[in-house]
Amino acid sequence: MQHNNRTNRPDWGKLFQSILSEPGRLGDHYQWFHRFSLGNQALAMQQMADRGIQIGPIASFNGWQKLGRKVKKGEKAIALWMPVVKKEVILQDDGTECEETRMFFVMKNNWFALAQTEPSDPENQGIVSAPETPGWDRDLAMKRLGITEVPFTEVDGNCQGFAYPNRGQIAINPLAAMPWKTTFHEIAHCLLHSKQAEAAAFIDGVHVSRSIEEAEAESVAFLCCATLGLSGLEDARGYVQNWLDSPAQAEEFAKKSAARVFSAADKILKAGRKVGQEVDHE
Repeated sequence: MQHNNRTNRPDWGKLFQSILSEPGRLGDHYQWFHRFSLGNQALAMQQMADRGIQIGPIASFNGWQKLGRKVKKGEKAIALWMPVVKKEVILQDDGTECEETRMFFVMKNNWFALAQTEPSDPENQGIVSAPETPGWDRDLAMKRLGITEVPFTEVDGNCQGFAYPNRGQIAINPLAAMPWKTTFHEIAHCLLHSKQAEAAAFIDGVHVSRSIEEAEAESVAFLCCATLGLSGLEDARGYVQNWLDSPAQAEEFAKKSAARVFSAADKILKAGRKVGQEVDHE
């Protein structure tokens, strides 16, 4: 008996249009962590490197507790420069007094890296696992596409992941809210936005801008999630709409990026397709 392993694909044309026309929301996971200055991020990374701590997101003791994690016993805090505001009474030349507010910086040891923490509840690791995707295999897709995963080394925990397109490398935040969507997004960057890909991707003689790059990668993630029945569609729409901040830009994106998005999504899904699994095109 021959088994029917054919999977119906939704109408990508309609789905692509829905990204721009239907309501979306920008997930609150982009605001879970405090946004540190570049100087403080560099300072934190240096301390982690010096102490042999895996570089990753940082938060305060209370900040980690809010995220369902606790600092391990014996861990020493990371020091960062923090602003301190102080009011002083100044005696004027005429004998009157006036109050002045001054700000200066002091170094405080209040922060810990992800590697210095553990789940508050041993039965709940606090890390979201990718749901089952029958017929599609993540590791197989990455192998076939020549993409490898590297450790996540961003201090900013709001960053869900990043890619090195020219190296074919991606990194996913261990605390990513939707790691499957982030994985599609970063793989899309590798397929669409490497120097080699950009050399063949002039759009009316102009290189793709950062806003279009982000919108393209997230649209690829949207189509992959929709095709495999994974969650995250509303968040993906919100992300794309956040980057395309004007109707004119959204219209240009719809005209010039649709084919690129379809091609990248198709490559990702085909690369992860298990033996005997076929997908209908509409």
